[in-house]
Amino acid sequence: MTFWTWQALTVLLIGLIGRTTADAQQVETLAEVPGGTGGLVVDRAGNLYSADFGAILGDAETAGTKVFRISPEGKVEVFAEGLEGASGNAIDSKGTLFQSNIRGNAISRITPDGVVSTFVTEGIELPVGIVIDAEDTLWVANCGSASIQKVTADGVSTRFVESPLLKCPNGITLDRNHNLYVANFEGGDVLKITPAGEVSVLATLPGNNNGHIVHVDGSLFVVARTAHQVYQVSLTGQVKLLAGSGEKGGKDGPLLEATFCYPNDIALGLDGRTLYVNEIADESTAGMTLAPTRVRVIQR
Repeated sequence: MTFWTWQALTVLLIGLIGRTTADAQQVETLAEVPGGTGGLVVDRAGNLYSADFGAILGDAETAGTKVFRISPEGKVEVFAEGLEGASGNAIDSKGTLFQSNIRGNAISRITPDGVVSTFVTEGIELPVGIVIDAEDTLWVANCGSASIQKVTADGVSTRFVESPLLKCPNGITLDRNHNLYVANFEGGDVLKITPAGEVSVLATLPGNNNGHIVHVDGSLFVVARTAHQVYQVSLTGQVKLLAGSGEKGGKDGPLLEATFCYPNDIALGLDGRTLYVNEIADESTAGMTLAPTRVRVIQR
């Protein structure tokens, strides 16, 4: 085989590898859930837990009471009941799910077999996002008091920080240096909070209404809810569009051609690359009627 034949084969293989990689970068629909767009988290077995925030945004009378479990294949079942507006959630090192109750001003603890109990109420005011650190300490985004609450593994609750920059803090995540990152529901700001409690604006996303946020390998992935898009933000504040054309819809396909409908929460899959997003399945709504929920898979 001549040098030129080898070169041609090399170019062909590189092209095929590149095309395969590009083809893998897709948005796909996994499941539809009969509840409102609340929190979303993945357990060690690859199951997703989608919390029912409620049927209508801001309506206490329709607050959601359930958390649904979704298998990796998309099978949906009720995992737990007895919540009061199930919003953000997170799983600790023991496999226990901690669930915000935005209407109950409480954080519930849910065992792996679905038993619900109240974990903490002190200092919890319209809670949304939760992130749990290596010591199983909870950091809770209080939409109702523009604050972040610290709750130890044994339930001791203290106010970590309050700031006028926190405008209904929604999503919350944590990096390896113990910095917190918060996505505001009111406005497009993504905030950085140092371990010393210093709050600053890291980046601003389009749409003026953020969903949740997750930290993955030195990058943040943030849902721009009313922009119908998902963004990647570096830890120094550079913003890059990851997925979503910006049109409202539920079309699967390549990352920048796919469409979303008021996406809310975002969770990382077991492989460290796959992202899951939940959104409003009824594309005719203006973002107030939250049910049913559609769960999408972003293969990046």
